Amino acid sequence: MQDSSVDEYRKDLSTSIFSCMELSGQSYPETMSMPVQRFYDYLKWKSDLEEEKQKLIKEKTEGG
Repeated sequence: MQDSSVDEYRKDLSTSIFSCMELSGQSYPETMSMPVQRFYDYLKWKSDLEEEKQKLIKEKTEGG
């Protein structure tokens, strides 16, 4: 049971690392040197920002 939780965490972390690299344009070493809390805060902030951008685009295309 615990092994599957660890495997799932590793998979999620790996996905998060590569997502952060893609979203920020940073290299692997730059991303890995970020403090853990800052890493997760950045992912949340960037995700919210992208969501807001999509919302604004949708509003402009529907309203225009």
